[in-house]
Amino acid sequence: MATTFKSQFVRHLASNPNGKRNALLQKGFTLVELMVVIVIVGILSAVALPKFLGVKDKAKINTQLGEAAGLIKECSAAIISDGPFPAAYSATTSTGLTITGKCSGTTTNDKPTADIVFTTTAAPAGPGSVANCGPTALAVSKACEITVDFTTGDVSYAQV
Repeated sequence: MATTFKSQFVRHLASNPNGKRNALLQKGFTLVELMVVIVIVGILSAVALPKFLGVKDKAKINTQLGEAAGLIKECSAAIISDGPFPAAYSATTSTGLTITGKCSGTTTNDKPTADIVFTTTAAPAGPGSVANCGPTALAVSKACEITVDFTTGDVSYAQV
């Protein structure tokens, strides 16, 4: 008797009088629902992906500009105040910033004998500006060259 009641109860849960399946026993998604999700993910990817291209290169340029800003302030202040002058910088830093010249003469107590030039790597191609080279936006495939005048300590910017 118990098994008959049990099987009738299961059949009743599996279908209702209208022939539709009970919501408790429905599982999974329809093919249409899955296709809609795939289309939405595809659209979001197509919109967002271009924004992330070249992010690593843009970060590298901005890191170089930040490092150059600190070194330029140090060097310019030393020239304006007649010392003390910082020790010689390496020709290329760990970030890829290239430095031509040194902010001191033969010893750290001497004034520099030539302009000090800081040059970043070239800006990558991509939408939007990468960074500012002084007052102007850095153009695609151009490097920012920042020069400290060895006589006055003035700073000038150029795109090369």
